[in-house]
Amino acid sequence: MLQAIGLSKKQLIKMLCYEGLMYSVFATLVTLVLGTGLGFLSVQVVVKTILLIYGVCLIITPIIISAICLKIQCRNSLVERIKMAD
Repeated sequence: MLQAIGLSKKQLIKMLCYEGLMYSVFATLVTLVLGTGLGFLSVQVVVKTILLIYGVCLIITPIIISAICLKIQCRNSLVERIKMAD
């Protein structure tokens, strides 16, 4: 459209090169700023989530083991358990 009002081919190439360069610079800056910030935040969230899961596992595992042992012990009567203890 600009060529219809007198833009030469050389000017069109120059304009498109500068436009592409501006888009590239802007995209690079946005990526560096937002990408770095969001990357840092996502790592922090993952670390906190893993620590939370680890803590929950530390609490739940002994409870599960105790419940399993209690269930196994309750299969036998008290008299049988006393005999097995001897």
